[in-house]
Amino acid sequence: MADEDAPPKELQEKYGGYEVMFRNTLAEAMAHIPRHKWHPKISLHLQAFNILEAEFPDIAQLDDGLWDAVIVTGSPASATMENVLWMDVLTKYLQHLVLEHPLVRIIGVGFGHQLIARAFGAQLAQDKNRAEFGVTKFNLTPEGTEILSPFDKETVWALQQAHIDRVIQPPPPVEGDPWIVLGGNETTEIQGLALRYPSEAPPLPSSVKTSSFVVFDVDDMVANAAGPMPVRGVHVLTLQGHPEYNKQVAQDLIRVLASEGVIDSCVGQKSLDDAAQPHQGLECGKIMLGMVGIEPATVEVDL
Repeated sequence: MADEDAPPKELQEKYGGYEVMFRNTLAEAMAHIPRHKWHPKISLHLQAFNILEAEFPDIAQLDDGLWDAVIVTGSPASATMENVLWMDVLTKYLQHLVLEHPLVRIIGVGFGHQLIARAFGAQLAQDKNRAEFGVTKFNLTPEGTEILSPFDKETVWALQQAHIDRVIQPPPPVEGDPWIVLGGNETTEIQGLALRYPSEAPPLPSSVKTSSFVVFDVDDMVANAAGPMPVRGVHVLTLQGHPEYNKQVAQDLIRVLASEGVIDSCVGQKSLDDAAQPHQGLECGKIMLGMVGIEPATVEVDL
């Protein structure tokens, strides 16, 4: 996990850093994924890296397949800022990961969504009149429904939001592979992006002990009994929304931003109400886990 910056002090003291929020969200999601009794037991190991201090997953460890995925989290910083050293270093690192360690899955949330898009040539914009705070609905594209809602086939999703910046144009293709827009609404046309692998479900680095590309798909009894889900074929997944924010976190963040004048009182009150609405944060956590092979049991297999 790449942790670019801490939440506001008030939130960090109360809820912990982004890594704590993600750990809690993914643990809850894992608890809600039905598994066969014979499925291997899985434990998550998350480690936060402060890239402000130039901390990153070690290249040698990546080569040896010790990291299956990297999460680029939210940040109070603006991804539209130019000539910021740590952002420039992070974008170079992300480009290196995609091209040189392609079996490592990459997930971006909030600021992470924006910076990953920027790293590969997308256009960003900052507009307070198009900011989103609290639970916000957006329409999924057909590809977005396939990736994010493969079982329920939902075409409308909602996630907690907290952003002024937004991605306004997808990046150009990466080595011929186009970016997929997962969904959007009138305020934020691009609520998420995905970059697919050329094959359906490449193995995880930890399973083949390398992060280099292996040109075969997963094909075993465990995978066939539980999927593979479409998200298994996704290399990079980004979302503008924050599945790691629960209602309390989102409302406290809105109060802090209102007290600092980032959002005005009228917008703040509406956002507080919106933050209490239902959303797909749990489902999003399941999709992220599915990306690294933790899939639900979908058929009964007699062993």
